[in-house]
Amino acid sequence: MALPLEVLADLRLAVDGEDIEIRGTGDRIVVDLPTLRAGRRLLASGPFASNRARTTGRVHEALELSGITAEIRLQGDPVARIGAGARPGALGRLLQLDGVEVRPTPPLRAALRRRPFVTAAVVVGILALLGWWLLRTPDA
Repeated sequence: MALPLEVLADLRLAVDGEDIEIRGTGDRIVVDLPTLRAGRRLLASGPFASNRARTTGRVHEALELSGITAEIRLQGDPVARIGAGARPGALGRLLQLDGVEVRPTPPLRAALRRRPFVTAAVVVGILALLGWWLLRTPDA
């Protein structure tokens, strides 16, 4: 049963000169990152720095219990959700992010628009590596 908790906020946090906007709109907290670098620096200095899997699990449980969803955006595009509205999948488990719904497609589409050939080469390389890893035969 969710607790009647409401978050109303409009904050701006500066990390290494980059502004991160944090808004609370009742049952949703939106963290809008200007760059991936700012997000990495924020995570490295916070409670997620030590044991990411255990910490994300605890944060997910607390947010879910209170009925709140935290959404992380990269330049306005949603890339992850944790809490009540999150639908965790295989990618979150692979990255050891317990309870986190990871959505990499919006930033990937943006990168594809900016640098189509580089992005296509990276995606093909990742898919080839993943295919090789899945299809390899173990040494007997």
